[in-house]
Amino acid sequence: MLQKSLTRENLIEAFWELYKDKPIEKITVKEITNRAGYNRGTFYAYFKDTYEVLKEIKESIMPSKDMIIYPIQRIEKKEDLIFDTLSHSNDYFMENQEKIIVLLGPEGDPSFVHELKIRTREILMEYLNGSDINEPEKIQFIIEYHMSAIIGVFQLWVERGSTLDQIELEKLIEDISQDGVISILQTLISK
Repeated sequence: MLQKSLTRENLIEAFWELYKDKPIEKITVKEITNRAGYNRGTFYAYFKDTYEVLKEIKESIMPSKDMIIYPIQRIEKKEDLIFDTLSHSNDYFMENQEKIIVLLGPEGDPSFVHELKIRTREILMEYLNGSDINEPEKIQFIIEYHMSAIIGVFQLWVERGSTLDQIELEKLIEDISQDGVISILQTLISK
């Protein structure tokens, strides 16, 4: 059983090394198996095609339900600020940094952002299901707005080579979330 798991991981790793440098459409099973040291038959014993490997990688880095809900519960109990919970998100980001950077990057997988937002929205809506929600449709738009903003900020942060340090970035997101964009812009722009 251990050998099967190791073989699967080697194939995934070989695929990932190729995917970092070129689009999935240009990656062949032969390249993956040559890099991993197996034959094509071994690949097909584990995966249908290269898209299935990518799907497995994306699923492996999707945030868990606990990762999304726990920080919200801490905010609700007034045990944390949004700033504190961003550290948890940043830990997730740092742990999966290479894959997230590639998948969110200009040559990455646009469906990753979509899948990430759907998963997060579903978890949040399920969590809120027990609450007295007056307008669930609007809640979904608010969640979408917030997730898009945070993902966009992380994309820009990566694109710019992480020019702000992690704490500064977390604080900026906290300030925008608490005070609003216009308020923050007014403090940063002198007339």
